Amino acid sequence: MHYDGKIQDSEKSFYYTSRIERIMEYVLANLAEDLSIGTVAEKFDLNKNTLRHIFKKQQDESYHDYVERMRMDQAFQLLIEGKWVKEVIAATGYKNRSTFNNAFKKRFNHTPGFFKK
Repeated sequence: MHYDGKIQDSEKSFYYTSRIERIMEYVLANLAEDLSIGTVAEKFDLNKNTLRHIFKKQQDESYHDYVERMRMDQAFQLLIEGKWVKEVIAATGYKNRSTFNNAFKKRFNHTPGFFKK
């Protein structure tokens, strides 16, 4: 077999899959941090449009939706463990209570207080 210097589609797919898996692990480990697509793309040496495209293609969900889902799943877990809403907001990277409450209600159809009772 002759190598022509070009990355084959299957090699490129594996390369991006591996990188997306590392990005997903990074997101899970850093939910309280700035996870904007630009920040994470830079950390993983990607253009943010490339990250947006390959994430959607491989995960069938946008990067933003993935981050939001992971933050909300973590928030739900912390609330049922008895953490205060203020602690949950800090642990999941939200900037204020209003944004957190809106995201939570959108995801779970109830306010965080509903699950604290």
